[in-house]
This record gives sequence, C-alpha cells and structure tokens, in this order.
Amino acid sequence: MIDKRKDDHIYLALSQFSQVGSALFEEVFLIHNALPEIDYSEVDTSAEFLGVKVSAPLGIGAMTGGTELAGRINAELAKAAEKFNIPMYVGSQRIALTKPEVKWTFEVVKQNAPSVPKVANLGAPQLSALPEEKLVEWVVEAVEMVNAHAVAIHLNPAQEVIQPEGEPNFRNILDKIRLVKRALGKPLIVKEVGSGISREVALRLASVADAIDVGGFGGTSFISIEGARAAKSGSEIHKRLSETFRNWGIPTAVSICEVRSVYGGFVVASGGVRSGLDGVKAMVLGADFFTMSQPLLKAALENRLEEEVKSIITEVKTAMFLLGVSRVSQLATVPRVYGFGLRSWIEQRGLTCGGRHFKV
Repeated sequence: MIDKRKDDHIYLALSQFSQVGSALFEEVFLIHNALPEIDYSEVDTSAEFLGVKVSAPLGIGAMTGGTELAGRINAELAKAAEKFNIPMYVGSQRIALTKPEVKWTFEVVKQNAPSVPKVANLGAPQLSALPEEKLVEWVVEAVEMVNAHAVAIHLNPAQEVIQPEGEPNFRNILDKIRLVKRALGKPLIVKEVGSGISREVALRLASVADAIDVGGFGGTSFISIEGARAAKSGSEIHKRLSETFRNWGIPTAVSICEVRSVYGGFVVASGGVRSGLDGVKAMVLGADFFTMSQPLLKAALENRLEEEVKSIITEVKTAMFLLGVSRVSQLATVPRVYGFGLRSWIEQRGLTCGGRHFKV
C-alpha cells in the first residue's frame, strides 16, 4: 500500500492541480544596478551548506524513494548533484526502514553522488511512536543508507491529517527531535513540506535545530495531492478536508522572514521556488540556501535534468550580476521593495527580513 502511495505522489506532484497558491516571490522587487562595477566572470555562486563548500546555493529537495520508479529518479538526481557539486535531500526513508528490500532505492544516491552532502529524511509522526532505542536505531540506519551529512526531520501535520492513511500524531515531537539531535553527531535540519514554519515554531526549534527548512506554501501542495488520492479511494471526508484547506499555510517568502526574525541559524528556503531568481529573492529575504523539487522531478522524467540545473545556477549568477554583488553572502543586504501583500504580512507580524537580525 505504501509503495503505491509513493508512486501516486510522484505522478500527482507533476500535475498542475498540485501546484497551489503563491509563495509571494513575485512581491519581492529587486533593485536593478545599472552600474555593477564587476565583471560577470567575477560572480562566484559558491556557497556553504552546513559547513561544506558547494558550487551554488541550490540543493535538490526531498522527493521520493521506495519504489522502482523512485529508485530510478533518485539515481538521476544524484548524478546531477554530483556533476554540479550541490547537496541532495532524499525522500522519507520510513518505507526502507520497514521494508529492507527497497533500501536500494535510497542507496543509489550515495552510489551516484559519493562526494556531495546528502540529507537523510525521517517523518516526525513516525518518530513519535518509537521508543528511544528504536528511534536511535532508525536514525543511524537512515544515515548509513545514504551516507548522510545531515538528517532532516519533516513536519507535515496538514498532510497527515488529510491523508486517508495518515498518522497525525504529533505529541512530544520536540522531545523526540532533541533525542535525535543528542544521538546524531551530525547537523539536524527541521523542515516543513508545504505549509511553512512560523516565528513561534522557529523560536521553539532554535535550541535544537542546526538548520530550519521553511517548506512554505506556494508550490507543490500535499494537501491537494492527498485530496486527489482520497477522491480516488472514495474517502469523502478527506476529500472535503483537502478542498477546505487547499490554501492553508504560510507563503514561503513570508516564512523565511518569520524564521529569520527569531532564528540565527542556517535557513533553507523551499516551497514554490521555481527559478534561480526566486532562489536569489529567498536569500535577499534572509535564507542561506534554497532547494527545488517539482521542477527537478519534472526535468528528470523528461531527460533534461542537467540542462535544468545548469539553467538555475546561471539564473542565480545573472541575478547576482544585475544586483552588483559578486558573493552569495552579499545578497541579504541588497535593496528591495515589497509588494502590498508581503509588506502587510511583515508589518502585521512585526517581522525582520534579510541578514541575521534576530531576537532571543
């Protein structure tokens, strides 16, 4: 059943109806620099990902694993990550931890991307039900499966409550995250999967997470995906929940500011990032890094993944040149103007965007 769900997620994520709302990057206006005083060749897109130098502030976001199709996709994504020296998350590994016969669909990542940072991935509600000894065992196995540099714990309450076979058990999750951190000895990322992370949640995570991946609203909607699956299976209540909560979440641009207002650690932007320019806007808002998923999944299945990654990195470099900056670290201080919707969020919530200005 779970392996069919994994393939359903792949196919549904490619459909237009799964792309919901706006991440509000269109409301971030960057001020063109007609006198950049740098040569285009001097623009350096290199960045650091949790202590490792990579070629661009772009990562391959968490997507899939657990089926033959997912294994083929992961292999292609990993080859691109290695070629362009960028990090890669894997999809949720719970399926491989309970069905060892599909571990290969994740192991292909370390085989095809031996030198770049890889991020293991476990779901919060599954960890909630595990005793301490078993939880540590899962974390160790997940890391070994992909030779991970870091581990991501994903928070997905909206998906779990709408998924027909979901597990919306989020009791004592913060304690379990602390346990993972103590046992890990590697960077710990806490991420959302499409509904964003608020200032209040970021403040609670500040003492435990080495990085927060905002996973904001405005891209692939697992609320919509699970609604489509519910409609197919005849679960009317879950279908209705999906329709009611279709626009639920914090837009990614806002979520970056929410997190950055209170958190001085590493911030990753994901959710509705559809170009290198969107990624640059995310970093102007205060993110250190950005990841993309759906556009890269689509490109992988259309045999144009390398072209897509190269284009995204070129977009980053071009935006930097047009802003007159030669280093990624300079992006947080460039001038910008916010549209009415984003500005309203910032003012009403008392947010700070850009840089590492945070409260304690």
